[in-house]
Amino acid sequence: MIIIPAIDLKDGVVVRLLQGNFDKVTQYSRDPLGLSKTFETSGVKLIHIVDLDGAKTGELKNIDILKNILKNISTPVEFGGGVRSKETIKLLLNLGVERIILTTRAVEDEDFLKKIVTEFGHHIAISIDAKDGLLAMRGWVEISKIKAIDFAKKISELGVKTIIFTDVATDGALAGPNIKNLKEILNAVSKNSSVVSSGGVSSIEDIKNLKKIDDPRLEGVIIGRAIYEGKIDLKKAVEICLQKE
Repeated sequence: MIIIPAIDLKDGVVVRLLQGNFDKVTQYSRDPLGLSKTFETSGVKLIHIVDLDGAKTGELKNIDILKNILKNISTPVEFGGGVRSKETIKLLLNLGVERIILTTRAVEDEDFLKKIVTEFGHHIAISIDAKDGLLAMRGWVEISKIKAIDFAKKISELGVKTIIFTDVATDGALAGPNIKNLKEILNAVSKNSSVVSSGGVSSIEDIKNLKKIDDPRLEGVIIGRAIYEGKIDLKKAVEICLQKE
């Protein structure tokens, strides 16, 4: 299991939303590049970047910041928020993004999902953002009638290699991850898919509890607010995940 620090961009600055609510924004940094460099020196293997403005509008809004980060660090980056076309996927891959995260278009258009998974393979990750067990879309401002666990099973069968599971109720709340729901998602996907947990991590103890799940399909955990507020030492978290039981 790896630690994946998060950089959420809104209006060009690094923020966190409470439970996906755009009206509950906390600003943490005006220097996304400096933050990404700090993450890199902590030894992380992947950085998670989301364009919140893009997620809401369907168009990339913080692309220049992403370009600047990619030019100045060597740590792989996964990126999501407003990615709803094959052209945008190609653009991002050409810029050097390692993994592209999709949600809304993947939920709404199964044919599109099949095509991009076939063409881009492991470079595609699908984000399952769940609120009360149902999929949330368009930057979490719309709740569908699709059950998250059913969708996880379906996209795993379609060949999606990476699923990012976020329990919206815990995201940014520092209340601990929803391990029960995470285990349900893990059990729903095939052995050929991996799952990244996102939301709620507030302490090293939370990381240890996730590690105890001991499921090879659990690839990593995305952490944001707990790092920014000093509740988790990133280097220590990385070291814990490297330790053998």
